[in-house]
Amino acid sequence: MTPIDERGRGRSLVAVRWHAGVRATGALVALATTAVLAGCTGQPGAAAVVDGTAIPTADVRAALEELAPYFQGVTTTNVLAVLVQEPTVVELADEKGVGVSDQDAKALLDSVVQQKVKGSTATFTAPSLAVAKYSIAYTNLQGLSDATAVGKEIDKRLRALDVDVNPRFGSLEDGNQVADPTPAPWLVKAKAEAPTDGATPEPTPTPSPSAS
Repeated sequence: MTPIDERGRGRSLVAVRWHAGVRATGALVALATTAVLAGCTGQPGAAAVVDGTAIPTADVRAALEELAPYFQGVTTTNVLAVLVQEPTVVELADEKGVGVSDQDAKALLDSVVQQKVKGSTATFTAPSLAVAKYSIAYTNLQGLSDATAVGKEIDKRLRALDVDVNPRFGSLEDGNQVADPTPAPWLVKAKAEAPTDGATPEPTPTPSPSAS
């Protein structure tokens, strides 16, 4: 996925994995069944909890509803992935002198809306602004001369986070990357059992024509 651009057309919403020399194994980390029943680290209504700070499900849904009309590829999972990573990426951008403000984020989103429907306006709440800030910060960091080292630093900081994801919203990959939810075993439809005696299953009868 690529960061938001000002055209907002033919582009995915955001990039949630750094590609400058960082290796990810992609191994899925299964979440305990008890998390499904108890919620996310005991915080009802949380889509994820990062270092003790909850990301409310309402924030994920708000960003999804506000951004989906203007960007391709917006899903619950990638919105949550960005909200998990946004504080880390934005903080590093500030440290590197390429920080981003709420005003920058709003200007970017407004420009995309104008490109989509000239003369129209839209209201974006804090979760959507956070997604835009992430995208701008990500792009700014990739443009630095030491982008490879920056990528490794981001990976290091993300791995150090204490992340708990509500399994209804996603699963965790290596490096605290948020991926699509892992299907719960009890939700997977059982396949029809094959005959154990080697017999060929009887064909489904064809309905006989009704008498006129």
